[in-house]
Amino acid sequence: MKYFSKQRQENFFNVRIKSSGGEFSAAQLGAIQTLAETFGNGKIRLTSRQEISVPFIEEKNLANVENFCAAHDLEICPLGATLKTVTACQGSEICRSGIIDAPKIAREIERRHGGKIFPTKFLIGVSGCPNNCMKVDANDIGIVGAVKPIRGDSCNFCGACAKVCPVNALTVDREKNLWAIDENCRQCGRCVKVCPKDLRGEVGYKIFFRNDKIFPFVRGEETLYEIIDTALKNFCHTSKT
Repeated sequence: MKYFSKQRQENFFNVRIKSSGGEFSAAQLGAIQTLAETFGNGKIRLTSRQEISVPFIEEKNLANVENFCAAHDLEICPLGATLKTVTACQGSEICRSGIIDAPKIAREIERRHGGKIFPTKFLIGVSGCPNNCMKVDANDIGIVGAVKPIRGDSCNFCGACAKVCPVNALTVDREKNLWAIDENCRQCGRCVKVCPKDLRGEVGYKIFFRNDKIFPFVRGEETLYEIIDTALKNFCHTSKT
């Protein structure tokens, strides 16, 4: 498997360092600085796949770069028809809008499928909420955190949930004790956050496929991985036949 990409400049290559769900440790960043200053031209570039590219590595130093990366916990991205680095936003651990732990899911998908050979390169992205900062629908598979609102029996029909809904999917009538939600719901969870009573949210996942097929709401992290595993297996099978 190839790991170094030829540049326009003769006898020069660049290497891309894989992130872990969009994350690098401070120690890794320090090592990348040393890598760029020792074997490159002292500069780095960020890629659209949340990788760090180190350019201007001379051909004679390729083996030394591989050894350096192995010694400093830096994973080199393979070239060609593989699963590319799975991208992820900050997710629920950091972002206030986050519904799911996007980096954790990205790392698990990498653990299951990273390094595998595919018929063509394959892109997967994970976004922690329907704000879709990662633009995951531009990937071959996109995963988005979602919340399905569920009204409890103690609802007092105050209408707070309807006021924060960004797409006016909620209808609340206090006089008629009416609470209804329509198909426009983005499953963003804002209504759940503002409810003073017992509107609760069931956390799940939306899955987007490049062929426009959508799983509107998937329950359970293991079910999510089973769907991804099956989709990748089917992709490999159908792309070869």
